[in-house]
Amino acid sequence: MKLEGEYVFSGARDTVWEVVRDPEVLSTALPGTEKFVLVGENEYEGKMNVRIGPVSGTFGGKLTVTTAVPPESYTLIVEGTGKVGFLKGTGDVVLVDQGDDTTLMKYSGEVQIGGRVASVGQRLFDTVSKSMIKQGLDQLNTVVQARTKSD
Repeated sequence: MKLEGEYVFSGARDTVWEVVRDPEVLSTALPGTEKFVLVGENEYEGKMNVRIGPVSGTFGGKLTVTTAVPPESYTLIVEGTGKVGFLKGTGDVVLVDQGDDTTLMKYSGEVQIGGRVASVGQRLFDTVSKSMIKQGLDQLNTVVQARTKSD
């Protein structure tokens, strides 16, 4: 399944870069996150509770940031497993300075799911994942705005 989209942050690109790489901020921004910690250079481990239609469960996994070009772009590699299935994916993120103290994030990626969680169907998974991404990005934008005001 492909995921792609855009989001405009209300802050400078350097501030957005700091926020999207901060494990403490990410642990509060991602819906259902129980744990999200930095375990090595550009490697994070986490645990999330996920509900997609009638299927719910806890996923443990790893997120690795590769090919980072601060503060412009990076690639994410995600792997997660739980009793209800697995998820593997890669995605590219580009941050574009809009020149008016806003930053455009463009993201695109590919996700594979398997197990019971895949039984809910691609349309429902697509709807839930888009909702989770929007909630997470809205929360990150709140942090970006707060940091911008304190500067």
